[in-house]
Amino acid sequence: MVITPLQHRYAKIALAIGLALFASADSVYSRQCAPEPRSVFSGITYGCELLERSEEGYGILHWVRVELSVPGIELYVTPLDPSALAGGFQYRLRWIDDVLRNEGLAVVINGALFTSEPRWRPGLPGDLAKGVETVVSDHLTSHIWEHTYLLWFDDALNAHLRPSKPPRPEDLRKAKWGIGGQGVGLRGGKVWSGSDRKPDKRTAVGIDAERKLLFLIVAEWASPHLVLEKLSKLGARDAMLLDGGGSSAMAIGEGGRNLVRGTLLGGWRPVATFFGVKARPLGEP
Repeated sequence: MVITPLQHRYAKIALAIGLALFASADSVYSRQCAPEPRSVFSGITYGCELLERSEEGYGILHWVRVELSVPGIELYVTPLDPSALAGGFQYRLRWIDDVLRNEGLAVVINGALFTSEPRWRPGLPGDLAKGVETVVSDHLTSHIWEHTYLLWFDDALNAHLRPSKPPRPEDLRKAKWGIGGQGVGLRGGKVWSGSDRKPDKRTAVGIDAERKLLFLIVAEWASPHLVLEKLSKLGARDAMLLDGGGSSAMAIGEGGRNLVRGTLLGGWRPVATFFGVKARPLGEP
């Protein structure tokens, strides 16, 4: 494909604007961190931490703990888009704020790796996309990728994360919701010693299957090893990384208490899939 001078200029302008917004947003987020965790929805606790500067990262880290056994808790994974399927794709890129609002979510993070078209410029909302890793949305499996580690949930929201790939056919038959990741770096509460220690923007998910707890975490600048350590300290027994870098984002929905609503980190890059939670407002029967 030949890129015209006008297209090249447009790509540079879009990238510059995105990076400027990204940098300014991070400076705001760092002032939003309160030291004490707090309940924000029924069954959902939010907390954040300012990481001490080290070789493995610095800046703000946001986390959410979800009690899957609490009434009103539901999960969300981006479904396949019919218009994208008609063109040989699976999804259309979306902003996290739009997903948060349109799907009525209490909390949402970016999901699995993806590719999008066209590739000569930064992705824009509405662009056609394909997922790299397997995801499951309301019992519908997107596709099978042999290198996917799948965190999945059955109809009763029991969580499962096997340290093997690809997802087993029997697991996919039982899965109502599932999100694919890049390796189970936390297993049985212990961080894999070979975990990468190079910092970047990170998104991760963790579970304590026995206690029916789900953990969501995003970090402004941290290594996989550091993020997994933080998940372990929060109570996760098993965990994995999702798409990171410019895709990393977390947002909190309307109806939450004791917290600034909207995007807490990231959100300047539209992505293909999201993983979210629905919940009742505090005090609602």
